[in-house]
Amino acid sequence: MGEATAGVAAAFPIPMRALCLVPLVLLAACGSRETATRDDNAAAAAFVPPPTLPPKPLPGQEHSNPITAYVGKYPGDAVDGVGFYDRTEVSRALIDAVGDEKLRHRFTSREAVSVPIFRSRDGRIAAHGCAPHDCADTNWTFLVAPDGSRGEACYHDQATMAATSRWYAAGSPPRSRPGDCPQE
Repeated sequence: MGEATAGVAAAFPIPMRALCLVPLVLLAACGSRETATRDDNAAAAAFVPPPTLPPKPLPGQEHSNPITAYVGKYPGDAVDGVGFYDRTEVSRALIDAVGDEKLRHRFTSREAVSVPIFRSRDGRIAAHGCAPHDCADTNWTFLVAPDGSRGEACYHDQATMAATSRWYAAGSPPRSRPGDCPQE
């Protein structure tokens, strides 16, 4: 052995055979991780997510104004800081009525052309909107009772529906009806 090697060997009296075992110990440790990963995957496979619950305001954060306070305002206008589609009972009714998230986004889009919210003939509150520069061919209306019940959505697309509209309500499949969606 040279002087440098002898100095290192004197400072670290580890036999060479022991150094050969280090890679084997590390390799053995790698195998134990694989078992842990398999156990983690088994736990993930047995996971059952909690049920989706409808939105509910926190105590003290209930809406102070009725839905009728939006009549005459645009859907994006806030009443006490809350837009029409941001109200808990309105968003819940829309989600219950329209299962398709992409279609729901059309109703709530701030880029849509809209008219002031109105009261329909049957007493429900209605918000009407349409695609910019295409209101005659692509329009929609969402109706909800003043207590947040009886949510119903109408969607009309001239290109795919011709002279009919598709109506959505909670608990029933979409139905076609003649004409456009109500606007007043």
